Amino acid sequence: MPTRAFVALTIVLWPMVSVFADIPAGLKPGDRNVPAELDRSPVSLAVFAQGTRALTANQTSGTVSLIDIPARKVLDEIVTGEKPAGVAVSPDGKEAVVTHWWGYDAAILKIENDRLSIAGRVDVGAEPRGVIYDPAGKSAYVAVGVFNEVVKIDTGGKSVTKRVQVGREPRNLALTPDGKTLVVTNARSQNVSLVDLAMFSRTRDIDISGDNLRQVAISPDGKYAILANMKDRRFATTKGNIDIGWVIGQRVTRVPLGGDDYYETLSLDPQGLAVGDVHGVAISHDGRHLAVSAGGTHEILLFRQDLSPLPWRRNGSRDLLAPELTRDTERLRRVKVGGRPLELAFLPDGKTLVAANYFANSLQVLDVDSGVLAAEIPLGGQAKPDLVRRGEMYFHDAERSFNQWYSCATCHTDSHTNGLDFDTMNDGWHDLSTRRERSRKKVPTMRRVVHTGPWTWHGWQKSLDEAMVESFTKSMQGVQPTDDDVKSILAYIATLDYPKNPYRKADGSLTEAAQRGKAVFESAKAACNTCHGGPEFTDGKVHDVGLDEPGSRYKGHNPPSLRGAYDKDPYLHDRRSKTLLDVLKGPHSPENVTGLGELSDQELDDLVEYVKSL
Repeated sequence: MPTRAFVALTIVLWPMVSVFADIPAGLKPGDRNVPAELDRSPVSLAVFAQGTRALTANQTSGTVSLIDIPARKVLDEIVTGEKPAGVAVSPDGKEAVVTHWWGYDAAILKIENDRLSIAGRVDVGAEPRGVIYDPAGKSAYVAVGVFNEVVKIDTGGKSVTKRVQVGREPRNLALTPDGKTLVVTNARSQNVSLVDLAMFSRTRDIDISGDNLRQVAISPDGKYAILANMKDRRFATTKGNIDIGWVIGQRVTRVPLGGDDYYETLSLDPQGLAVGDVHGVAISHDGRHLAVSAGGTHEILLFRQDLSPLPWRRNGSRDLLAPELTRDTERLRRVKVGGRPLELAFLPDGKTLVAANYFANSLQVLDVDSGVLAAEIPLGGQAKPDLVRRGEMYFHDAERSFNQWYSCATCHTDSHTNGLDFDTMNDGWHDLSTRRERSRKKVPTMRRVVHTGPWTWHGWQKSLDEAMVESFTKSMQGVQPTDDDVKSILAYIATLDYPKNPYRKADGSLTEAAQRGKAVFESAKAACNTCHGGPEFTDGKVHDVGLDEPGSRYKGHNPPSLRGAYDKDPYLHDRRSKTLLDVLKGPHSPENVTGLGELSDQELDDLVEYVKSL
């Protein structure tokens, strides 16, 4: 979990693309001739009502696979778009919707005679993820991350019909059994939004004091939403703090849907052998089984809910797994499945669980009564991971940290940022008090940071290799990486980049407001380009701009790159500013930095529009 990170790619102008953003070379939407050796990396799945078929959204191949579960084989696969992220199937099994995280659209798929075809496409907004069908099967709902909204699309008319604002960075969706309420997990605002579908309005936001909110499921009686999330405890990353759950912990959170104002949690980490990076949640139709995937530790946790009540804790959480569960293998089993299991779903029999496993390139089938991995249905992928793939695996592997508590991806989610701050140990300055007020650094993005050295917020780290090694040995308190480890993770990081900027025109040019903002940015009064200049909008130097903490061993800050600034909130090294306007009107206002005058409201608004367009 580096304090500052490292990313490499050739510098390009709009549109900025990554080797992972494009549909793989030689393929286009509608193609079926997908090379067998191409990694699929399934991230989402949808099970048909009868339980014999499933769809997977395969992120790195840009495809959707149709799978015959009993026959353990892939029936069809089709290229759909850039970075598939979510997939849903209609109640009658004749249609599906797949969202494209970096394509900013949703493809409508026709399903006929076990064959997929693209029936149309709907532009939904920047970085869509979760998707779910309305019970009638005529509409679908999509979580749009950058714009903090859920959209309703008419799948027949292939158009967006409604939009509603929710929390910051909505990721996953679930529908109550009566079809009246949509539950939305918001990854960066630490809350769950409830949307009344009849009015298509947000009725409640429920704060869960958790982070990295992921898949959500509804209890069969419709009383609770249950989701997977992380908890940032905010203590310094010493081994002692890590192993008692005072740095990062993994949780399952239960939220009542009947109007009560509370939440309940299950802490998942036993001391000495933690659970890393929970993601998927599924509940069997009879309510007996609760399943949770943990991609960082390559396992699925299976809870029995019918033997005795699980030890939920209201409006808070234990630091560690409840002792009663550590001793009871009937109520909790940890099943190693390898790879990186993500989304989960139960089949109608209530005894069979399927998992989309990213690094295994497969749909896995588990027998939950025995806790046995019954089958693994291969989707296609490399026989032996290449250098980049090994680096990606390393990045997402919590077993590389002390007692497997967290991975790089825990904080640099999606190789970006989860917006939190941590008191890491690699800068030699940390706060060991219980007040936790000093030495905290916001998690930076990993995108293109190779171009913005030196590293760390204070710019003291001049070596990329050393920065990486210290992140694993000090921030994560793990073992020394081998030379091959270093080589592979640097190879992976060198593939990362930003998605296309949604605040520019379709042709990549600036809006009129952004053009005015560019003039302000480069003016003598604002002089933003003095520090945020060049192709990466940073000069790689250290400047004293009045943001030093009292007692800090470092003076000044290394200006962060402004590329992709629209999606790097909250802002500044200590997260003190929630919006770009807060930055420019508050501690980092041009008049405070240059002393040459105050910007007008119009100039500030235009400057924000320009910075958002970078």
